[in-house]
Amino acid sequence: MKRLAVIPSDAIDDYLKGGYSEKWLRDYYNPCKFFDEVYLLSPLEVDHPDLLGMKVIHTPPEDLKKRIKELRIDIVRAYGGNWAARAACDNKVKGVPVVVSVHDTNPAVLYDSIKKADVVWCVAKIVGELVSTKFTNKEHIWLLPNRVDFEMMRPVPKSGWKGLDGQFSFKYKVLLVGRLTKQKNLDTLLKALKLLGEDFCVIAIGRGENSFYQDMAKEEGVFPQCFFINSVKHEELCIYYSFCDCMCTPSRWEGFGMVFIEALACEAIVVTSDIAPMNEFITDAHNGLLVQDYENPVKLAEVIKKACTDQTLRAHLKANARKSVEPFERSRIDQLEADYYKKVLEMRGLLI
Repeated sequence: MKRLAVIPSDAIDDYLKGGYSEKWLRDYYNPCKFFDEVYLLSPLEVDHPDLLGMKVIHTPPEDLKKRIKELRIDIVRAYGGNWAARAACDNKVKGVPVVVSVHDTNPAVLYDSIKKADVVWCVAKIVGELVSTKFTNKEHIWLLPNRVDFEMMRPVPKSGWKGLDGQFSFKYKVLLVGRLTKQKNLDTLLKALKLLGEDFCVIAIGRGENSFYQDMAKEEGVFPQCFFINSVKHEELCIYYSFCDCMCTPSRWEGFGMVFIEALACEAIVVTSDIAPMNEFITDAHNGLLVQDYENPVKLAEVIKKACTDQTLRAHLKANARKSVEPFERSRIDQLEADYYKKVLEMRGLLI
């Protein structure tokens, strides 16, 4: 009987409101059904006998040790390097390994408590470089990339666009997906939109500082060309990726950026910043377009225009897009994660 305790960085309800399906989350927290029982131990949740295949027990950090012992947990998994990692690492139980997964390159959300983890899984090499500044056992920093569901994320023909072409009647549609924060660099995209002209529009999908960016769009004179959507069901994002002329999220930093591999799986024309980790799986002019000066509206506008209008280039990028992200196909990453769990169980005597 193998038992896992998970501490997600956010409440499950927030993930559901953000568009993730119950099935996706169910599989995510127990890849390949490796564990016989999964317990969600978090102060953000209320008790629930079966939530996405997990038994939920409201657990403040000070009660975590007691819960781990009572439930005979084999591994504790904390998501994110901040509060969840601190709860898990500061309340370790002898003989129970703590695995922390880190998904961001922002040092502000990597707490010192991670030094006490047993193994750290990082979504990209650049994340591992940040983690190594605090977690010094480099042999226990393992790469676990994000995953894309090829059955869900696939090219959708025009017949399946559900009227989006009528709803967004501009000639060229530019899609940004991600929380509306400084990280995603929507401000530069709005300034680029002004340069691109009236044939272009921006569709921004994501919760966050909507009013701030709406005001900015008004100041730039492009508000009629902007559409702000709080969330879209995860399984329906493929429609937007397929419908838009390019997906441009010119991030200032990323831990991995799942939206990029999802868009590529849908054969979208991806425009993003020429920074790690995106330039680790996107090769400029091969399966996407990278912008070096991504905070320069002129340069960003130039690449977006090329992405939307150069038909020869578009055909070349589409032909390479989906194949380029096959290494991140969900079943492969799920199996890798399950293999990692098996390895942690085998190492228990050495880790503690």
